[in-house]
Amino acid sequence: MTARRIRVQSSALGTPQTVTVWVYDTVEQMRAAGKRYNGNDNPDAYGLTQACYSGERDWVEVIVRLARGHLGTEVISHEMHHAATAIYGTTVPKHISAWSHFTHHNEPYAHLYSQLLRRLVDRLYALGYYAQEDQ
Repeated sequence: MTARRIRVQSSALGTPQTVTVWVYDTVEQMRAAGKRYNGNDNPDAYGLTQACYSGERDWVEVIVRLARGHLGTEVISHEMHHAATAIYGTTVPKHISAWSHFTHHNEPYAHLYSQLLRRLVDRLYALGYYAQEDQ
């Protein structure tokens, strides 16, 4: 199995936040790695985001798993949305119900975001805003 680790970082919230991204050769390898990490079986996933919170959610470790052949805008934006939400959720005061809304498990919100983003990017491509070699 070949997997490449990539670390991406943002200081948008003031302090640097890092996401570890693993890119696997196949989707089966990606799913198996995700299952080894926390035991969850995701047989239909084309990308995975897994987060490990501290006991009080003071910090979070985020891992995004991707696979060659599934690196399009929708999958990548969807998983990075989960990652950003997991990180952001640790910054929201507890009285704002961060426990139920600002986690990496918010599938409806992540799908809404990724589908809107994908459709916009597709349209921008169709209108010639991106060079063909960028596809």
